[in-house]
Amino acid sequence: MGTGLKTRLETISELKRVFAPKGLPKSLNSFPCALILLGDTTYHEAFDGTFTVIFRVIIVVTGQDQPTALNLLSDYIETSGDDSVYAAVEGDSTLGGASSDLRMVGNSGMGTTIWGGRPYLSTEFEIEVIS
Repeated sequence: MGTGLKTRLETISELKRVFAPKGLPKSLNSFPCALILLGDTTYHEAFDGTFTVIFRVIIVVTGQDQPTALNLLSDYIETSGDDSVYAAVEGDSTLGGASSDLRMVGNSGMGTTIWGGRPYLSTEFEIEVIS
């Protein structure tokens, strides 16, 4: 599922790199980039063996707090457009057949992410994937 999510995010041409849960870097050097983190998993949601996985997608734009970076983050937060994370992910709710459905749960707004000991301007999305 993480690979399917990576494939969907790679449709956003502005993202320089997209890192899946099994390929996360020690440090960041390409901006903007997306980090896909594995969150909670709930097993046996139904009698058919369905389970739900929460993914956190962090979009990192820069290490500095600048108006240009904030404007760029706004484009990722929008629900439509070429840079919209929502539009990219919702464009294939099966993630290429890896899941039965998904939904975008929410966005944290703009903030800071610490990665490799350095602060970066970022925004975080929560995505619920049902398999």
